Amino acid sequence: MRRFAAIVFCMIGLFLFGVNSQAYANSASIYLNGSQLSAANLSQVEIVNNKVMVPIRVVEELGYGVNWNKTDQTVKIQSKLKTITMTVNKSSAQVDDRVVMLQSPLLLKNNTSFVPLRFMSEEFGLEVNWDNRTKTVYLTSDEAVDSQDSPESQEELKPGVGTNAGTATGTATGAGTGTGSDTASTQVNGKIEDIHFTDNRLTITMDQTVQPKAFAMSQPDRIVLDLPGTALSDSFSVKNRVDTGVSQIEFEAEEHSLVNKVRYSLFDSKSSTIRIVLDLSGQADYRLSTGESIIVLELSEKTAAGAANSDNARKVVVIDAGHGDQDNGTTGVSGKVEKDFNLTMALKVEELLKQEPLIDVVLTRHDDTYVTRPDRAKHANDLNADAFISIHANSVLNIPTANGTETYYFSEASKPLADVMHKHLIEATQLKDRKVKYNNYEVLRRSNMPAALLEVGFLSNAEEEALLFTENFQNRVAQGIVDGIKEYFGIVS
Repeated sequence: MRRFAAIVFCMIGLFLFGVNSQAYANSASIYLNGSQLSAANLSQVEIVNNKVMVPIRVVEELGYGVNWNKTDQTVKIQSKLKTITMTVNKSSAQVDDRVVMLQSPLLLKNNTSFVPLRFMSEEFGLEVNWDNRTKTVYLTSDEAVDSQDSPESQEELKPGVGTNAGTATGTATGAGTGTGSDTASTQVNGKIEDIHFTDNRLTITMDQTVQPKAFAMSQPDRIVLDLPGTALSDSFSVKNRVDTGVSQIEFEAEEHSLVNKVRYSLFDSKSSTIRIVLDLSGQADYRLSTGESIIVLELSEKTAAGAANSDNARKVVVIDAGHGDQDNGTTGVSGKVEKDFNLTMALKVEELLKQEPLIDVVLTRHDDTYVTRPDRAKHANDLNADAFISIHANSVLNIPTANGTETYYFSEASKPLADVMHKHLIEATQLKDRKVKYNNYEVLRRSNMPAALLEVGFLSNAEEEALLFTENFQNRVAQGIVDGIKEYFGIVS
């Protein structure tokens, strides 16, 4: 079995995600301790009596000795401690001196012999898990590296590659600042919707918050980001679909980047950890920031004091739906509440911004929950966001005729953003222009980046209240907000 373990360590290759295997009627991806078997990449399998049957070449790659007797149509599989003998179409197998009945006997098809994977694996002490949706087999060996070892000890061990950590300096902020729990978990807590690397910034969009762990390694220089309890969303798999048969997922970085290549794989099936590796062109510092549904890893040259700053980098924009839960905000003349309008608008803006390749959008809330005003600003600050936009509806008690659209800012650095946003907001609402104004709103005051608060219209005005809750109006305003953000950053469609 030591040969078996050696194969495990030498085979940390990046995998072709299971959804790709669905392109082949009887194909499957097979992983051993989180690494895909190269011989098993899109291997043709057979399902007999609901049992997965794999070709002999897969067994050989697992490190076991295989002896095929063509005359007797018998295969003998040997590990260090055990021998299994099976015969084509025979319903029993010989395991050392034991006879074991088989639900699915050895199969010979098109000159290829198929063995029952679960039976063989469990006899040799492997744990077997089959994902029918993705047609993926996960094998786990007791001789694998302990998943509770330090992250550095789990990184790919290739000939001539060391495992020394610390060649890059990491400063982490936000929810991902700690090292995280070292305890493996089989629960999937979040799904990856997108991965981008542009201008020395790695951006991962999630469907919810996860706790990433980042560390640096040398010889060669690289930065590793582990996402435990994580899987790929269906939309990610479809968008990144590859039907070429290659067994790794990676993409090259731009010229003159600090990164030569970005690659990612399912690293550990037990803890459902997806690992992303940035192969560096030299030593670099990094800064890790996390938000509710986004993870940002920014790189800078080793001698630099901060993260890279490029006008062409992807921009992080935080959209704040004001109020929420017990805080209704203002109430309209017909009883409609502001928090519902704010959330609807934020979700519409999010959907539009997701279509912008140079913008990463983060919401302070996705449902009827309450986030304190300081936490809304902190959320954006922790992400090093490039802009903060808070969406609201207005009200003036005892003045039912008050109407129009207005935009607020606090710092002078935020006024250019407020001016641009207000221009597009007025064009979208077609309501009275109440101008851009200064105000000491807490979410604006506490935000470290350019920030603007939008008062779209008046719920205390019956006519405007009715308008604010129409689909056509909301779609116009959402597009106006997106257009304002794009103009502010100089993004041309």
